[in-house]
Amino acid sequence: MPLLFPNFRVHQVFGANTEVGKTLLTTALLRASASRYVSKSEVARKRVFYLKPVSTGPDSESDTSYVQRNTKPYSSYISTHNLYQYREPMSPHLAAQLAPDLPFPKTNEELVRGIEAHANKCLQQLDGQDGCLFVETAGGVHSPALHLPHTQSTFLRSLRLPSVLVASPHLGGISTTVSAYESLLLRGYSLSAVLCLHDSYYRNHTFLEEYFRDRGIGYWTIKPPPEKYGTVEEDGVRLEQWYKEVEKSFEGEQGGGVGAAARWLEKGHKRRIEELGEMPQRTLDSVWWPFTQHQLIDKKEDVMVVDSAFGDNFDSYYAKPESAPSSKNESLLKSYFDGSASWFTQSHGHANEQLTLAAASAAGRYGHVLFPSGTNAPALSLAEKLISTVGEGWASRVFYSDNGSTAMEVGLKMALRAAGRRYGWDGEMGGDVGVIGLRGSYHGDTIGSMDATQASTYNKAVDWYKGRGHWFSPPMVQFVNGAPTVLTTGPDSWSPLPSSIASSSKSTRDGWAFEFASFKDVYDISSRSSSPLATYYRAHIRSTLERLVKEGKKFGALVMEPTCLGAGGMVFVDPLFQSCMIEVVRASGDLFAGEKWDGGSFKQELEGLKTRSGAEWQGLPVLYDEVFSGLHRFGYNSAATVLGHTPDISAYAKILTGGLLPMSTTLASPSIFSAFLSPRKVDALLHGHSYTANPIGCAVALEAMKLTTDYEAKGGWQGEKNMWEVEKGTEGRWSFWKKEFVEDISRVEGVKGSMAMGTVFAIELQDDESDYSSHAALDFLTTLRQVVVTPSSHAAAEDIVPFSPFQIHSRPLGNVVYIITSLWTKPDVMRAMEKVILDKLTKKAQ
Repeated sequence: MPLLFPNFRVHQVFGANTEVGKTLLTTALLRASASRYVSKSEVARKRVFYLKPVSTGPDSESDTSYVQRNTKPYSSYISTHNLYQYREPMSPHLAAQLAPDLPFPKTNEELVRGIEAHANKCLQQLDGQDGCLFVETAGGVHSPALHLPHTQSTFLRSLRLPSVLVASPHLGGISTTVSAYESLLLRGYSLSAVLCLHDSYYRNHTFLEEYFRDRGIGYWTIKPPPEKYGTVEEDGVRLEQWYKEVEKSFEGEQGGGVGAAARWLEKGHKRRIEELGEMPQRTLDSVWWPFTQHQLIDKKEDVMVVDSAFGDNFDSYYAKPESAPSSKNESLLKSYFDGSASWFTQSHGHANEQLTLAAASAAGRYGHVLFPSGTNAPALSLAEKLISTVGEGWASRVFYSDNGSTAMEVGLKMALRAAGRRYGWDGEMGGDVGVIGLRGSYHGDTIGSMDATQASTYNKAVDWYKGRGHWFSPPMVQFVNGAPTVLTTGPDSWSPLPSSIASSSKSTRDGWAFEFASFKDVYDISSRSSSPLATYYRAHIRSTLERLVKEGKKFGALVMEPTCLGAGGMVFVDPLFQSCMIEVVRASGDLFAGEKWDGGSFKQELEGLKTRSGAEWQGLPVLYDEVFSGLHRFGYNSAATVLGHTPDISAYAKILTGGLLPMSTTLASPSIFSAFLSPRKVDALLHGHSYTANPIGCAVALEAMKLTTDYEAKGGWQGEKNMWEVEKGTEGRWSFWKKEFVEDISRVEGVKGSMAMGTVFAIELQDDESDYSSHAALDFLTTLRQVVVTPSSHAAAEDIVPFSPFQIHSRPLGNVVYIITSLWTKPDVMRAMEKVILDKLTKKAQ
């Protein structure tokens, strides 16, 4: 839950290490902040708040007690609070273990929720007046969290509070302080100010002051406190006098000016709010958005300003219309579930620490380096990893590029060259050669990738577009009225179904539909491949290709998005149809080779596929566009496990790097690679990018793959698999979304069908406009975005707060609503979203 309020600023105080004066200087900041209200002669009331989330040691020696003793002159203005206190003066995670009788948060997130709750309580106490809260952390930046293996800088990151760092004045303190700063920087914190006690011997300030001010960070050296001598009362008098001196705005010979630091923090808060307010108009004035009609999106309140992101959520700001009332008790930032997975790229959670560190390490070691005729460890290791996983049994080479569209461009060049060399229309002679694909596909926005799809909203306005090929209307999989169903889509016409299965079908506007007894049966390709429907599919595909070839059409590749046509409307294709397409194309060399054909009949070639080598392409090269679907987006690593066939070429991007960096790869079989081998340089694959095999992207991709592989090896996602009746150790289709929820959605009036697999959930709404021009999904998502998702009443009854309230953000696809989770979205979040979505759809239907 973001904590950014117009009148109430919240700061987090970190120490570069223990024994650096963190509580001492936090107290000075509290006093300096309170003194500003005293100087304004305002009515005495609690305006400055101090929170210690976890404290260790006896109560009398706790940080909260220290603050109370040393802020007595401002006791009418300052309030202190401690969430958890443990008796032993040691690291909190150990002290808690020695105090089983004391309250202990069940998770680190519960502690974060406690901080949020206290901040909101302080806000209510202010009742619209100005105020501030300082949250003092324990120990150093990387002191262990209560629940390992996290450190406090990690588990507090979801709050991303503007931070104050107390530097170390001791020997080695420069290194300690800079390391602490870089740790915070890597994790996305904004460091507002640095305070450091003056040490006349080590004089760390002579380096640190310039270091931080060069980076735009406020820095103050503070006069050291008086040494203790004499009685306790005398020490107290001297310490009080010291506080009175340092809380002022000016700096003395040995430093001071905590008052100036407090004012700097106050001004920084105002600057941050002003910048947020200005960003929507600045964006409208300077940015050209993708896939956006600027005449429709032209108001400040249309612009989502993403202030930060963490886990599944954005912390975002929306400007309000000038006529709308404003509330000082409402955070300017709201938390939004990233339902479009940042446009299909996100999988490991925003600001994932492991991915961030992998990127930083590679950036520090390499930056970017030339790749042609060279190599680097991350690029080589990633290529080997991909070949041994998604490329197992068929791929031998990996070609690097920078996004999904270019990965597909590369794949098309590979496929067309290989087919042209074999069938005699190499190079310019292949200008009229097209591809075989699926209607509704989307392979990217570069010209070649566009030409590999039929005319659609995405490409028909592009002047150079020339669709090259034929695209079958695919039968799709949906839950319809609660039942898993395979149904045809338009505009293709279908011959009558065989009598053996016609009686079990239903007529639809676009042809026919079959209900299945279970979802598992739909994806049981080994059983379905010998069914009458499979024979019917093969005959339909073969007869269509025969007709097209007779008409003079030439084809050079089969190109498909396996399992699901993403940007085309989240159309989950019947896996049997795609499997049959691959079989028919591979067995139809007689159609593509013409007079050069020296193989067997279609029937013989079809039978021979059972012993086909994955290294050798047959019929036409088969190109899988797994840019969106691959690498666990749909709960599997490669679509080959779903369709029962490996490709000859496959493209990966988007979640390849876990959603952190743009990078793509195109894998190829030995027979594809060999088509480019020649003594002549001009026969090489003359394609490349300046950032080819960027070591940073490769290092992040390796770490992203490791995280998913390790998690799956430990039995990860078994709870989600159980919801879809996929037993441990078996292959099957499953989702983060409950099957019962998907079934219930499909029964709601106004819903044509629903579907879920892996992280993806899609609803097709009934609408006369059924393509990208429809506004049905946009209207629903706009309404849904206003709903605050909260934990279940059951969790509240047990005093468990598993997550902070959030809203749901996603982008529409015409009349299709889709929401995509990450690979680590929590079950509590899933169930809460399901309830809100079902409730909202049901009310819409009433």
